[in-house]
Amino acid sequence: MNRSDGGRIRYVRERTTRPPHPAATPTAQALSLRAVAVSKSIATKVRMRGWRSPPCRNDDGYYNRRVDAWGKFDETSGRIHRLEHHCADVAACFEALLREPVLRARFVQAAGADGFTDITAARLACLAFLHDFGKVNTGFQFKVRRNELPRRSPRPAGHVAEALLCFDQPQICALLGLHDIVKQWGAGVVPLLHAMLAHHGRPASRPTRSGSGPPELWKPFGGYDPRETAKLLGRRGRAWFPDAFSHGPPLSDAPALAHLFAGVVALADQLGSDEKFFVYEPDPDPHYIERARRIAAESIADKGFRRFGWSAGAAVANVGSLFDHPAPRPSQRAISSAPLAPPLLILESETGSGKTEAAVLRFAALWRAGLVDGLYFAVPTRAAAKQLHGRIESALKRLFPPDAHVQTVLAVPGYLRAGDAEGRRTERFDVYWEDEPDEETRLARWSAESSRKFLSAPAAVGTVDQVLLAGLRVKWAHFRAASLSRSLLVVDEVHASDAYMTELLRGGLRGHLALGGHAMLMSATLGAAARSKFVSRSARSSPPAPTAAENVPYPALTLVSADGAPETHAITTSGPGKSVSMNTDSILGDPDAIVRTVVAAARDGARVLVIRNTVASAQVVFKALLAQGGQDVVFTVADGPALHHSRFAAEDRRLLDDAVERVLGTSPRPPGGVVVIGTQTLEQSLDIDTDLLVSDICPVDVLLQRIGRLHRHLRTDRQARFRDPRCCVLIPEAGLDTGLDGSLLHHGLGVSDLGGIYENLLSLEATRRLIADHATWTIPAMNRMLVERATHPEVLDKLAETLGDGWTSHETRVSGRRAARAGVARNHALTRNEPFDENLVFPDLDEPVRTRLGEDGPRIVLAEPVTGPFGTDVQTFNLPAHLFRGAAPTKEEIAAAWTEPGPESGLLLRVGEHVFTYDRTGVRARC
Repeated sequence: MNRSDGGRIRYVRERTTRPPHPAATPTAQALSLRAVAVSKSIATKVRMRGWRSPPCRNDDGYYNRRVDAWGKFDETSGRIHRLEHHCADVAACFEALLREPVLRARFVQAAGADGFTDITAARLACLAFLHDFGKVNTGFQFKVRRNELPRRSPRPAGHVAEALLCFDQPQICALLGLHDIVKQWGAGVVPLLHAMLAHHGRPASRPTRSGSGPPELWKPFGGYDPRETAKLLGRRGRAWFPDAFSHGPPLSDAPALAHLFAGVVALADQLGSDEKFFVYEPDPDPHYIERARRIAAESIADKGFRRFGWSAGAAVANVGSLFDHPAPRPSQRAISSAPLAPPLLILESETGSGKTEAAVLRFAALWRAGLVDGLYFAVPTRAAAKQLHGRIESALKRLFPPDAHVQTVLAVPGYLRAGDAEGRRTERFDVYWEDEPDEETRLARWSAESSRKFLSAPAAVGTVDQVLLAGLRVKWAHFRAASLSRSLLVVDEVHASDAYMTELLRGGLRGHLALGGHAMLMSATLGAAARSKFVSRSARSSPPAPTAAENVPYPALTLVSADGAPETHAITTSGPGKSVSMNTDSILGDPDAIVRTVVAAARDGARVLVIRNTVASAQVVFKALLAQGGQDVVFTVADGPALHHSRFAAEDRRLLDDAVERVLGTSPRPPGGVVVIGTQTLEQSLDIDTDLLVSDICPVDVLLQRIGRLHRHLRTDRQARFRDPRCCVLIPEAGLDTGLDGSLLHHGLGVSDLGGIYENLLSLEATRRLIADHATWTIPAMNRMLVERATHPEVLDKLAETLGDGWTSHETRVSGRRAARAGVARNHALTRNEPFDENLVFPDLDEPVRTRLGEDGPRIVLAEPVTGPFGTDVQTFNLPAHLFRGAAPTKEEIAAAWTEPGPESGLLLRVGEHVFTYDRTGVRARC
């Protein structure tokens, strides 16, 4: 008996060869001598690989040996981990997870309080033990032993679909104990059996051929008998989980229980398959479950899943202790005083009012009360997630006790970041962390090492896509949803989702709340139509009438009880707000005129922010500014002019973000005026403060978001001309009706078959009229009125009727597209109230396509860093799909992407047949 490096026991037992059968004739004697030689050769390999018994040849040309079933196989060493031992590892991890109070509460909610007892928990653990019973089939057991078998060996087989085929084998099922289990535990076992088979990320489905599969799957072969393995699993299950077979209530047949069970078994399988904890054991051990339970407790604690008791050592949670703020703001006071019972809160407050801090305070309160033990903060974009991650990490580092080793995960695919540490992928899916942490810290970063694990982290900040994937029929959806169930889900900028994403988010949110989870939605500009979708239980909810909608207080906190009843409370603001002078200028398509306006202001000492709807429009104005000699006022980075938008290398985006915050941030700014030109990347996440805002026409809720960057902070260093906030909105010279035929698509306005940025021209026209009717906008007092008069469906219907047939046709088209997208979302959505059976099928579709209908493009990671246009090393590019003009690159082309020197200190980026220029204006397709 030896001990492994981790102090866990590894058993080693000598094996002996079995003599050959006696020969009856000289010919048989000669054959026997040959058999001895073969047997010795195979016996040597058997001893090396850890199989139980050496073979010898029988009269049929096969080998007589007793072969035990394996559950895990190491191709490098040839060692096996016995099937019943691996099943015990997974069941022990499941048991350990279920001892966590928050997760157990989710199971109680799913099953019903009367349907969940300690006996129920034991039965679920026993079912988790049986999760791999499909591996008893002969084809699976011999798919790694084929080199040492006669030619007539069984065809290789898997084990998930084969488990469904096994249901048609009465003898195997009886030996496994499934017949007795269904009889004693009730019909609720059946969906749970299907759910446990989804441990590889998707529900099991039968092979195309009907029946019970090839007969050889269930027949003995080469010394292996699937019936003996089934009998052993059934016997071990009864011995190791005796409470499961005590008298108790039948298992609930609630679909929500099966869906939750599927996700937690998948998580337990991930944990129980970690060979660094669960050392392979090839020898039978009737007491192995004791070892498995000891290691499982250690594993879930080390990886951050044992969270009970953390709050006892937590810091006091207030804005002073977590954020160094002298006093809470109104929205933060409202959240701090809100009752804990409502599972859903909707916070509507102006940009810069402290909503992020309010969300962390809500988490701290729920966490201390034992209602959640994790936090997932979801935002619309990767850039926003990266910006927010540092703020959340800093606050939670103060909140969590040091011995918890919690490091906030950046939940953005392609990144490996936990806290301040960066990682990179190495061979065999391992991760090398650049700070070379100790073993305790490394294990605590387990959830950061794969995108499917992000939602299982104690704290993570990422895109809303991770939440949407938990509610779609895609691989690992149950795993993600079960992991998320423990956390407070915070969704910021909830208004930014389109119809497709809103429908998906709504469905995922309802499933999360139905399990007893908690959520918080936040927005500066959430209209009644959007709010009603999240509050109402009906998929076809209608907002209140326009007048009633305008009378809803703002800023406001809406508490939504467990039965769906909303209760909205006004938030008292401090101070008079700000009054913004609004005007429009018909120079949307005239970059030279735009430049003359902004350069004149900058030379008068203003900090000018220009936000355009498209990257191409921003690049055109940038080039016009340089052509007109605006180098003295242009935003500079690394001693040269620069833009700000999403189409820069990830490394350069960090450089640009830091530079923008230095020029327009809260700290003392360099003297003189400046012009910063960019796109939507400047309207959220960055803490910037501009004297003058110049913006393309956009929906009023987006415009208010952009205005949040105008006079964001009180300052005394503004030039006299710009002490009052001013916003100039750029509109087309010939009017927005020119966009009805698609003429404004290059400005991101209108509808096309490929989709637009801001499709609803009616909403844009309503926004333009609000500017014409109200020369001064008082923020936040007018926010509710402005949003409802430019987004409410009834208001837009009347406006279309006033404007004529072309506009009504446009409204019909926009509404039809919105309804179609919502319908597609409902078709793709995974709901927790549908039965978990063989009819639950997940099509194998690409994840980005499903979350944003194909808007996201490929992520390019160069094999080696290269020097970019700003003089820093770059390696990572997130490119939009439309740059590839419908010819998406293959995975091989993405992996083989490379660069070469380009014009004017830039680069040429090659991805398959696609060639792009990368310079100080960003990435653009090369003509």
